[in-house]
Order: sequence, then structure tokens, then C-alpha cells
Amino acid sequence: MRLFLVFSVWLTGVLLVQFRFTKSVPLEESVLMEKAVVRAQDWFRVIEKEKEARGIVSDSRSRVPQSFMIGDDYTLQTTTLGSLEAKEISTNPDFAALMVHLLHQAGCKKGDKAGLILSGSFPALGVSALAALQVMEMDVVMMSSLGASSYGANQPGATWIDMETWLVHHGMPYRSALVSAGAENDKGEGMPKEGLELIRRAAENNQRALYVPHDLLESIHYKTRFLEKEGIGVLINIGGNQAALGGCAHASSLPNGLHKNLKLCRHSDRGIIQEINALSIPVIHLLHIREMASDYGMDLTPQQQYAKSHYLYQKQEVNRGILTLALCLGLLATGIFLYDKKSVV
Repeated sequence: MRLFLVFSVWLTGVLLVQFRFTKSVPLEESVLMEKAVVRAQDWFRVIEKEKEARGIVSDSRSRVPQSFMIGDDYTLQTTTLGSLEAKEISTNPDFAALMVHLLHQAGCKKGDKAGLILSGSFPALGVSALAALQVMEMDVVMMSSLGASSYGANQPGATWIDMETWLVHHGMPYRSALVSAGAENDKGEGMPKEGLELIRRAAENNQRALYVPHDLLESIHYKTRFLEKEGIGVLINIGGNQAALGGCAHASSLPNGLHKNLKLCRHSDRGIIQEINALSIPVIHLLHIREMASDYGMDLTPQQQYAKSHYLYQKQEVNRGILTLALCLGLLATGIFLYDKKSVV
């Protein structure tokens, strides 16, 4: 009996090593996620061809597949220092899949309306978000700011509003309802006058009026009321637009991802993200890109191709068959042990 007991315990151990109590299964929304990636790739190709036609090339010398989505180290339209690494990671089209996943978690469905605040710092993420929204057949109220950090959409002739127009001409159904300069106080403060003039000209060339607030608080309140009146069911923020983040001490520490109940600060200059979330509207915040990519198993060091983000498309479920077998063997071994012990006594 003791020999059988030892064998049973050994077999249980082998099973636990060979198999796991959990198994990976595709997410319910995985088909839509894959469609969003294809749509994002199609739109990336549109921007690539438009930039090629205009001879606009990045000085970054990046080798990632979507390197054409990366701007220059510095131009007159550059607002702040930015990370080339973060911009390279952001070009991964799997961010479109991530956006579908987060919108699904937020409870969004066909016909719902999303607010989208997009900084020119992360144009690739803007494309991915819009691809996800279209695949999910959602309406969008978009607000974009044209200033950009290093390696963002900071090249003359290739600002976010230029890219947006190119995509609209190729069938994208969304356009910015409100366009601002961004940078300090959301009106281009801190930028060279020549850079602000380039932004004004970009808006004009794309038939968009440039919203110029009196100060940061006006921008926060105006945009918040605008989104509220539009009846949005979710807010997506991409990048570090100051009106979105706010001027309070908590602005830079807002966590990435989906938030239904943020711990709100009480400062009068808290940003649109917190103002909207206070209305019980969920918020999806994308800013610290390396951290977010790491959380979802996405490629952190893309080279000439992107590693597949397998973890992003799956969830873990209990492997009931293995768990039941392990429990049965454990109970059997316990029973034999108690019986054998009783026999010895």
C-alpha cells in the first residue's frame, strides 16, 4: 500500500509539472481585435505613401516597420523632449487590438459614442485608436492638439491634422471637432513664434479652425462641457495634452489603462480626464507607453518586425480537467495513507 501511495503522489507531481491548472483561451473580442490591427495597418500604409510623395523623412533612423510614423528629434513645432523608444513601441499595430480590448472592458458596443483627446506626440496610437473605434462601429468626438514632443507628429507638412486629412481622403469617417495648438496652456505657449505659425498654417491648410483658449482653465472647462454635451460614453486620452491632464500636482501620475472610478483630486485645475470621470464616464488613458506595452506582453524592443503579442489576445481560465484529476489523486493518496495507517495500528 505504501508503494502505491508513493506512486500516486509521484504521478500527481508529474501531472502538475506537465500541465497547468489554467489554460489560455481567446478573448471574446479577439476577432474584432485582429480586424482592428488590419485596419490600422491599412491606414499606416496611407500615411507612408503620403509622406513618401512629399519627401518627408524622419531623422531618427529608426528601423521599426512603421518608422514613417516617427517624426524628427526637434523641429519648431516640438513642444517637449520625448522618448524615441516610446515612439517606436507605439507604432505597433497591436495597440489597435489593445484599444478594442479596453473598449470592450468599458462596456462599449456598436453605436456608442467615444470622446478622443489626441496629442500630436503619438500619431501612431491615434491611428490605432481610430481603427479600433471604426471596427467596433462607434461614433467619435475627437479633439486634437498639433504640437508634439520629440519624434511625434512634429514635421512641417506632416502634423496630426495633415495625417487625419490623408486618412479621411481614403475613407476614414472621423475628423477632429476641435483643434488646438497644445503645449503650455493648450495654446502653444513656450513654442517659438515660427512654430506656432506653422501650426496655424497647418490648421488653415486642412480647413480647420484653431481653438485658442484664454488660459488652461478655460480650455479644460470648455472641452469638458463640449464632450459632456455630445453624450460620450467613454473618454480616450492619448498623450500628454495639458488640458487633458490638468495643471494639478496629480496630473503626471494618472495611471495608464481603463479607469471607471479614478481617485479624484479636488484641485480647481484638475484636467478633462478627471472632470469626465467624475461624471461616472469611464476613461482610457495612454501615456506611459513602455509600461503599458509591458503590462500586455507587447514587444518592447521592436526591430525590423514586431513580436506577436500572444498574451494580449488571450485570457487564463481554470483547466478543470487537470484540477479535478489532481484533486482525485490527492484524495486517493490521502485515503490510502489513512487506511494503511489504520491497518498498522
